[in-house]
Amino acid sequence: MAPSVARTREELTEDFLDLDHRYAALSQYCTSKQLTWCPADAGWSIAQCIEHVARVNSVYLVAIKSTIADSRKLANSNDQLLRTAGWFSAFFLKSVSPEGKTKMRAPRIGRPDPDSAQINPEEALQKLQRTHLEIREVLASSQQVNLNQVRFRNPFVPLIRFTIGTGFLVMAAHGRRHLLQAERVCSANGFPLARASAGSATEV
Repeated sequence: MAPSVARTREELTEDFLDLDHRYAALSQYCTSKQLTWCPADAGWSIAQCIEHVARVNSVYLVAIKSTIADSRKLANSNDQLLRTAGWFSAFFLKSVSPEGKTKMRAPRIGRPDPDSAQINPEEALQKLQRTHLEIREVLASSQQVNLNQVRFRNPFVPLIRFTIGTGFLVMAAHGRRHLLQAERVCSANGFPLARASAGSATEV
């Protein structure tokens, strides 16, 4: 059975800020050609990883915000730990985390453009950062809602209802998983080289 995971709102806020910084650093380090390059094993490019996480976050946020707006369940404390509820939510969280061993096919509504060259890396990063900002705002504005009790219908697994706390934990873990995937692209065979020029990287 997968272990339960618990984070405070403040810790989750820092988690999403850290993801912001690391995705931005990766994007600034690479050229546009590098960001849209795909490994030979049919894996995603860095830009596709970023776009995928942004899309998944956006879909989750629509469901979560709608549920919070209709909720009347009050929290016992502003310092409430957000945790998984039950074995399936713990299992699902582990499966989308960096430690997950199972390779899951992304749901259609969360898949990035299959033609990586059509993705604008800068726009993809901005979309991702907007979702992270929105997540932090929801965490801050929902202090009086018991996120461990209020449940929403998982838009990717419609038969399952997760607690909102689980939803935030899943988005953070999923973001870390694809960040590590994107970082690994830089060391893949055939990754385009770049040489430093005045103030920027130059494609070669």
